[in-house]
Amino acid sequence: MNAHSPYRKIASACLAGLVLAASATWTHAADRPPIRIGWVNWSDTEITVKLATTALQEHLKQPVKLVMADIGIQFQALANGNIDLIPMVWLPSTHKAFYDKHKDRLEDLGVLYEGRIGMAVPTSIPISEISSVEDLNKPAVREKLEGKILTSEVGNGQYKLTVQAIEEYKLTGYKLVASSESGMLNELDRNLKRNKWSLVNAWSPHWMFSKWSLRYLDDPKKIFGGAEQIHAVARKGFSAQYPEVAYFFAHYSIPQADLEALMMQARETSSDKAVAAYYAANKPRFEAMFEQGAQSVSSRQP
Repeated sequence: MNAHSPYRKIASACLAGLVLAASATWTHAADRPPIRIGWVNWSDTEITVKLATTALQEHLKQPVKLVMADIGIQFQALANGNIDLIPMVWLPSTHKAFYDKHKDRLEDLGVLYEGRIGMAVPTSIPISEISSVEDLNKPAVREKLEGKILTSEVGNGQYKLTVQAIEEYKLTGYKLVASSESGMLNELDRNLKRNKWSLVNAWSPHWMFSKWSLRYLDDPKKIFGGAEQIHAVARKGFSAQYPEVAYFFAHYSIPQADLEALMMQARETSSDKAVAAYYAANKPRFEAMFEQGAQSVSSRQP
C-alpha cells in the first residue's frame, strides 16, 4: 500500500476500534476465549467464514467472534495480534503487497479454494471490439465505456492492481469509479438494462458470473496474474495456541461449484440459511477435517 495513500490513514485510524466492530459473537463454552476471525464483506468470504464458524462451534464447541473491516485493516490487525486469522488472502498477486509487508508476523495455514481476478465485460460486447485490456485504448471503446472502470472498495488489492494496469497499459482517459461490491454490481445491472457498455473489476468465484454473462479480458502484461489461491492466514503463534483449529483450516476446502451455488442461495434466502443447510448435508466431510488434528493433540497430552 502506498505510504501516502488516504486509505492507509483510514486503516490506521480504524485499527484501534477493530475488535469492537465484530459483526457476530457466539458465547458457547464461555470458559474458552473466542477465536477472532476477520473478514471482508465479500460474497465468497461470508460463506467461507460462516461455514468455518459453524464447524468450529459444532465440533470443538469453540466460540467465535467475527470481525468485519477492509482488507488493509485486517492485515494490520492480524500482524498486531488484534485478530487471530483471516480466511480470504488472495495470493500470489492480489494481496501480495499486504502479505509481504507483514509476513514475518503471520502463519499461512493453507489454501481453501482457487480464484481469479481481472477486468471483465458483458459478453454482449463483441470480442472484435474488446478482447484484451489493450483494446481499452481504442477511442471508440473508451467513449462507449465513458472512461469508467467500475470497482469495489478503494484501496483493496484488486483496486491497486487496476491502478497499476492503468499506468502500464497507458489507459489515458479512464478513471476508477469505486463504491462497494453491491454498488459496483448495481451499476453494472443498470447499464445492462439500458444497453450501455460496462467495464468491471471482477473476481471469481462469484455469483455475478451466474447472474450475468461476463468474460474476462486478456491481460498480456499479466498485471492481474493467473489463477489465484485463497489462503487462511493466522497471526504468528496461533497454531501453537489453537492446534486443532489450525489443523481444521489446513484441511478446510470448498469446491468452487458448491461455493458459487451457496452464494446464489444466499441471495435468494440468506447466507445463514444457505450455510446451515449445506453444513447439515455435508457434516461427515466437515467432521473429517478435524480428525487427524484431534488425534495429534491427544497424543501430546500426558
